[in-house]
Amino acid sequence: MIVKKAYGMAKQMNIPVLGIVENYSYVKCPDCGKELKVFGESHIEEIAAELGVPVLGKMPIDPAIAEAVEEERFYEMENPYLKDVEL
Repeated sequence: MIVKKAYGMAKQMNIPVLGIVENYSYVKCPDCGKELKVFGESHIEEIAAELGVPVLGKMPIDPAIAEAVEEERFYEMENPYLKDVEL
């Protein structure tokens, strides 16, 4: 729901939407590596298709990313979650 609202607001303001990045998509188990969907199954693919924009990536809950953001060095870190995105 929030994605559609944000998309609508961007369109009203004539801001182009290049794609969607899903935040807090999952958390990776540190022991087995399994992706745990703590907020339930994602519907981002269906929403993106409905809006006509691509899904650019799915960001997990990751303490390393949070730390990099806090230290203002997010853009310096290697980000495998958005490896296919080139804007």
